[in-house]
Amino acid sequence: MRALCAGLLLLAGCADLPPPTVSSSHWQGRLAVKVYSKPVQAFSANFELDGNPAKGALVLSSPLGTTLARMQWEAGQEGFATLSAGGEQREFGSLQELAFKATGADLPVASLFAWLQGQAEEAPGWQVDLGELAAGRIQAQHREEVQSELKIILER
Repeated sequence: MRALCAGLLLLAGCADLPPPTVSSSHWQGRLAVKVYSKPVQAFSANFELDGNPAKGALVLSSPLGTTLARMQWEAGQEGFATLSAGGEQREFGSLQELAFKATGADLPVASLFAWLQGQAEEAPGWQVDLGELAAGRIQAQHREEVQSELKIILER
């Protein structure tokens, strides 16, 4: 399923966004993930992210607006996190597990929300660069075990 999502996500387009305000709980733009596994996995997609690490939703779509994957999560709920893609729905016990299954990378989801708000929160193994956040860009690199890169371009 990850290969199917990754293949579909390679078709995604690009958008530019201004940096969100600190109180923002909605972001959209383009994201790209590259995992230096064997073989290397890479994908990009348009995204809309709502909420926070306890409750939220992430929709990945193609440049034409076709929904490629929908992820939803809510703390304290049975099947805390769900992934809907390719006509299938899967449940996961944590947001971290969901993100790994969807992307192949050990993304620091809780820290991602802080990064989007301009806070350089530390995440084990990850180094974030918020130097271009005013231009709507975030870059982060994971340097432990399987190396990964995350790039985000926020829409204006």
